[in-house]
Amino acid sequence: MPYDALTLTNMLRYWHPVLRSTAVSRNRVAQVRIGGSPIAVFRSSDGRVSAVADQCAHRRMTLSRGRVDGERLICPYHGWSYGADGAGHSPGTPRLQACVESYDCEEALGWIWLRGRHGDAALTAPAADNMRFAGAVFSPVAAPLEIVMDNFSEVEHTVSLHPDFGFDPEHADQASMVLDATPESFAVRCDGPAKMPPIDTRIAGGIRRGDRFHAEFTFRFDPPRSAVRHFWYAAEGERPRRIEYRLVHYFVPADDANTIVVTFAFLDIRRALFPVLAPAVNWLFRRKLHGAVEEDAAILEHLADQSTTLDGMKLGRFDRTLGLTRERLDRIYYGTTAD
Repeated sequence: MPYDALTLTNMLRYWHPVLRSTAVSRNRVAQVRIGGSPIAVFRSSDGRVSAVADQCAHRRMTLSRGRVDGERLICPYHGWSYGADGAGHSPGTPRLQACVESYDCEEALGWIWLRGRHGDAALTAPAADNMRFAGAVFSPVAAPLEIVMDNFSEVEHTVSLHPDFGFDPEHADQASMVLDATPESFAVRCDGPAKMPPIDTRIAGGIRRGDRFHAEFTFRFDPPRSAVRHFWYAAEGERPRRIEYRLVHYFVPADDANTIVVTFAFLDIRRALFPVLAPAVNWLFRRKLHGAVEEDAAILEHLADQSTTLDGMKLGRFDRTLGLTRERLDRIYYGTTAD
């Protein structure tokens, strides 16, 4: 069901990445959605990014179809204009006071981030120590937030999906899973026999037959996101193969049936020529990353039932995270249950 006003207010206490900075050039405007609420994001002539509710207070026109003049967003219907604070001006009735909701905006890692004015936490951009930032990937998924997070919180599906990483289908029963939970988050560590990835991934990572694949991820809900670490190694206690990467997935609910996944990628390839080849390697890595999320999206979009309830499911050992996700989303992100 659609998010109610109170739930949406609580969701918007937190920072969400919504658009690439390059998607909104000077004097331009774009529309984004969070929780079904349309928001007009515009960049003024001085380069500052602002955001207001995407509906004129006058006759409900879509403001993102308007234009930017200086520091104000102009409604295309009757010329009413709005500043970064949402305060409106009517050219035909100057004394008439009008206002639309406005939002906090910041830019970091080449992305525009947005939250409600009532949020108080500082924006902390994703980072990974001693790793190169390889860029970010934007992936829309036609599935509810809970269903998308279910997929990203377990690695059992790598047996069937994701040719570039995951567990060997013939030995998946040997994979281990360790779950640690706190009231605010949960962390999962999985380890097991690796499937053999395509030749380009094997060469880049030095991956060999018989290697093991290691995945660990931590989920937080302020806002919903996960920090992921993947690497391969030959045997317990040995140095990992020469490729390791870390991802930070942000899960932004566009509405109750669609989720945007924004992934910030960090890459480490222990090879002398990597700094020289970094731009090309980063581009190839982003392509593979985008492909992996598209593989997830294709599965989720064809589920027989996208209901977010867990009733009637026969859950296995890798699915222990699903109930934790529901509880923490309700309590922390949606604010629909008491602390």
